[in-house]
Amino acid sequence: MNLLSPAPRHTLIESFSFSTEGASPARALADYRELYSDGADVVGAASGLSAEVTAYRLDRLILFARRLKGVGHSRTAQRVAGTGFSHFTLHLVLDGAMTGSAASGFGSLGPGEIVLQDLRHPTGTTVADGRLVTVSVARDLIEAAAGTSNGLHGAVIRPDKGALLADYLQSLASHAGRLEHDSLPTLSRTFVELLSVAIGPQAAGGAAAHRREEFNRREAVQRVIERRLEDPSLNAAEIVGASGVSRATLYRLLQPHGGVDTFLTGRRLAAVRTTLERPDDTSNFASLAERFAFRGEKDLAAAFRQRFGLSLSAYRRMVDDPGQAVALMKRRWASWMVEVR
Repeated sequence: MNLLSPAPRHTLIESFSFSTEGASPARALADYRELYSDGADVVGAASGLSAEVTAYRLDRLILFARRLKGVGHSRTAQRVAGTGFSHFTLHLVLDGAMTGSAASGFGSLGPGEIVLQDLRHPTGTTVADGRLVTVSVARDLIEAAAGTSNGLHGAVIRPDKGALLADYLQSLASHAGRLEHDSLPTLSRTFVELLSVAIGPQAAGGAAAHRREEFNRREAVQRVIERRLEDPSLNAAEIVGASGVSRATLYRLLQPHGGVDTFLTGRRLAAVRTTLERPDDTSNFASLAERFAFRGEKDLAAAFRQRFGLSLSAYRRMVDDPGQAVALMKRRWASWMVEVR
């Protein structure tokens, strides 16, 4: 049985929940493989696997509370080349253990220990029976914390160094479902600060300070954009005036995302997608286009299909079809990944 958690109401953080409870061993393996198929190969134990996963979209972070049994994840060199991921994952073991392959750069991880995995490298992990918090982290957040991302693949943070970070991640996993969207920049900034405490700057202090300043500028820009997604007058000049960054800095910060207009359109499309997932929302597509500052329904429809691979009506039908729960989770997760890649 696979359950999609209620779509976010008002400004609650986006989430989804997956469970293999009640499924046959074959169905459990097939559904879990499908959920992870965009990024990793899944191997299940001969006796069958079980998995419970709740995921939350934060700001350039995706947090997963996971209970796994008999589950292996593998990213071969071919997978690495095919996905083009550039972010990190961070695993905190709460109970049980996680075993890493040689490519992962670590051996075995026990309760309270944290490991960093650079997804530009092959990885492989196995959990016989354990409970974990896993975080997908945009590379620039790692660099804001450490000054550099070089040499961190397979780095293990022991409990004596990572206790504050571990406590924070556990608290997030417990309370994220009740937090509102406006809290996202603060949550990410706190993560960066605590990760910095846990691992210490890996480069010169000046490099770490520069990365942190870039992170703060980007956060200021994103705050302006998120609060004014429904404002049709929002443009580069407005963002510069409201955020306090220079026009050159704004262009540099958003250049990796295709530029200001592309980034702004992407955030508006994400807001449209979120609205379509709300069971109590009956907005027609023309009103959604007007609300989120598209030129019209045709303009929104074309942009939505290009971004998410489905028409607006097909996406809404998917939301209403319980048989499409895993496919909907996968699409939601893929849309979040655009922000951390």
